Amino acid sequence: MPRRIFIVGDLAGEESLFAGALAREFTVSFAANLLDAGRRLAKEEAALLVLDLPAGGGEPPEDLLQRAQQIAPGIPVFATAAGADSEVIVRAVKAGAADFVSRPFEAEKLLLSVRRALENRSLKNEIDYLRREQDVVYDTDRIVAVSPAMQKVTAEIRRLAQTESTILITGETGTGKSFVSGNIHFNSPRRSRPFVKVNCANIPETLLESELFGHEKGAFTGADKTRIGRFEQAHGGTIFLDEFCELGPGLQAKLLRVLEDRTFERLGGNRTIEADVRVIAATNRDIEALVGEGRFREDLYYRINVLRVHLPPLRERREDIEPLARHLLGKIARQLKKPAEGFTPEALGRLKAYDWPGNIRQLANTIERALLVAEGPLIGEDHLALPEIPRPAAQPAAAPPPLPGLKLTAEQERAMIVRALEESLWIQKDAAKKLGISPRALNYRVRRLGIAHPRWRKNR
Repeated sequence: MPRRIFIVGDLAGEESLFAGALAREFTVSFAANLLDAGRRLAKEEAALLVLDLPAGGGEPPEDLLQRAQQIAPGIPVFATAAGADSEVIVRAVKAGAADFVSRPFEAEKLLLSVRRALENRSLKNEIDYLRREQDVVYDTDRIVAVSPAMQKVTAEIRRLAQTESTILITGETGTGKSFVSGNIHFNSPRRSRPFVKVNCANIPETLLESELFGHEKGAFTGADKTRIGRFEQAHGGTIFLDEFCELGPGLQAKLLRVLEDRTFERLGGNRTIEADVRVIAATNRDIEALVGEGRFREDLYYRINVLRVHLPPLRERREDIEPLARHLLGKIARQLKKPAEGFTPEALGRLKAYDWPGNIRQLANTIERALLVAEGPLIGEDHLALPEIPRPAAQPAAAPPPLPGLKLTAEQERAMIVRALEESLWIQKDAAKKLGISPRALNYRVRRLGIAHPRWRKNR
């Protein structure tokens, strides 16, 4: 959260004592009264308010704290007073004060109280949006990775978890992009901070901006109070934007600003809010093709595509199907409280021969259904429902560009594409396969980089 603390009131000349106690970790600002604080807070963000309660027959503590909470919704408020008796302290805490600081005070005790209040605020924000409790252990060593393709992905996850950079995860639906994002966060230096997931495809466009960035009271019909957004909730931690390619042009521009400046405004507000958030984005779309078609901002693409992980589909990692199936069977059996011993050889053979268009998600659903219909603890071939879903003739490739994890200059990218084209006798389809991108994505890059060859019809 912003590291500014507002001290409201005259403090009977003890302003310098408060500033000295807090200045090591915070920026301290002073406001003469709540009216002045309200004007300042319209332009400045604050982490906490320290409110001086006047002694002897002044405005009741309850009224002062209520006004403070109105001008600074969601911000912790400390109450302070000189020589306050226990009744005043109890009334202030009951009225919503996060803590009470009696004067004279001890500097270390004040600093400790402020830290605790800000930690509690962060926890409260996370609880407000908490995902339902899930049986997930984010241990990289427990990822099922028998195949060389997944062993490479696992090594990449370990490396990327230690960085602070934006990460793009690509792969077909059901390949485990959400799980990988959690694995990266919970094995990173931000592991003790919030991890917030947002599925951009499941939220209507009209509500998504408010969901991501929050809104001020009165920003739109029904906005009867200020609400913080997911970016603000994830401050200090990680936000996972699933299916982020579904963002409209306006939200793409706002996301670009967050990535570049680490700042944003709530919907209906003009106050700039800082966001110390690591972004992990995921898509099952061919993002290079979307850029080439003008449906996704090129500048945002370069900001989001700093480090990249591609999750191969299950049909390309068949060595993992059997250990995955056994792992999922044990997990689902525990959830359903039903005994399960394993699969017959015929059932395993069918599982390994199937193409799994829905990938791991489909495998888990298939095993759950089989366990429910099986009368005994052994899953047989006749318990498996494996529909043959026709696949499109040409699948959009979501594979990473060459040298994933490196941000190439235009000259480096051009040289790499030209080399692949030369090795493929200038056949773009073959060069695209060699580079690990779709032919459409390669064609877009060829046009953008001005690459030409006499054999190509358009250059004759």
